[in-house]
Amino acid sequence: MNYDIIIQCRFSSSRFKGKILYEFDGSSFLDFLLKNIKRTKSIRNVIIAVPSDKYAKLFKLVARKNKVKFFAPSKTEEGNLLKRYYLCSKKFKSENIIRITSDCPFINPVIIDQMVNHYQKKKLNFLTNNKPRYVPHGFDCEIISKDLLCMMYKNAKTSYEREHVTPWIYKNIFTRKNNIRLINKNFSKVRLTLDYEKDYIKFKKNIDLLKNIAKKNNYMKFLKIKFIN
Repeated sequence: MNYDIIIQCRFSSSRFKGKILYEFDGSSFLDFLLKNIKRTKSIRNVIIAVPSDKYAKLFKLVARKNKVKFFAPSKTEEGNLLKRYYLCSKKFKSENIIRITSDCPFINPVIIDQMVNHYQKKKLNFLTNNKPRYVPHGFDCEIISKDLLCMMYKNAKTSYEREHVTPWIYKNIFTRKNNIRLINKNFSKVRLTLDYEKDYIKFKKNIDLLKNIAKKNNYMKFLKIKFIN
């Protein structure tokens, strides 16, 4: 049973264009994320999945630099992320898909390994870590079986379901067993996502703290430290 991380990326963010390619720790936020999650113990492939637009070549260079897979479908609209995930999983014969968004560069690899272990042990076809949320915004992760992804692709009808990938699951099959609570303390008010320019400025000021959150096994200790605003 294989596990592939598929990271959805795009350049034309309406809130902060090109944000994941901005400089951080000597390279870019996307480089930082890729180096970080490659430390997971249970992953076969890490794949960057992007729209087929004029910026795709930028992401292909990042993929080549970090020695990860790259996918840009020949025919799919930018807003249909569900189709992008489905086609990407078919191309790489992914049996289980770990969904991470590129604006979450500080997710700790320990979280991914814990979720994979739980998913396997409980013999699930879907697992999330934020329903209800205790992890910070930016630690979000979902694991989806290939069969469930295929079911979603065939049955998701609305543009919202296709754009946001997993709403169909939450509406139709989600139960308590599909959520894992990774931490006891509630860190749901902590934001570690790169959404706006103000986030970029904050992250640059807190680079050492964020590197510890992303790279240390005892990341909880660093979540309790106050950020410089």
